Amino acid sequence: MHTNRRTCKRHATMGLISSMWNGKSACIGVVEDVSATGILISQIPSHFDEHSRQYFTIVHSPFDDFKIMLQARWRSETKKEMYQMIGFKIVNPTLNWKKFLAKTLASLRVNDSLPERRSGKQYVDIGQKTESMIQA
Repeated sequence: MHTNRRTCKRHATMGLISSMWNGKSACIGVVEDVSATGILISQIPSHFDEHSRQYFTIVHSPFDDFKIMLQARWRSETKKEMYQMIGFKIVNPTLNWKKFLAKTLASLRVNDSLPERRSGKQYVDIGQKTESMIQA
């Protein structure tokens, strides 16, 4: 059984786009949710190299852009394997990102936290190179 190893609650986002670079190639993704220590980015083309350990992203919001270093933790491909989503740990977040996150999370209602992911999708844990199933 998969256990949730997140240390912080995650919160849905709207209107955030991520321009990512892994040292070899670049792509654009959609920020699905954020927490104090992590970020989930989807709509990443499947050909984008997920085996890199460090990523650089610029998160574009309607009001500002934030430069963030990321470390991949897990990935999952979509049904047609055209896209993937990757869960990242935020490495040494900048002060501007921390302020933005604090302001964003403070403006959210308490019940806006996302429920635990309960799907039959298979996730590959990039940190340990193991596979696990998310179970209900």
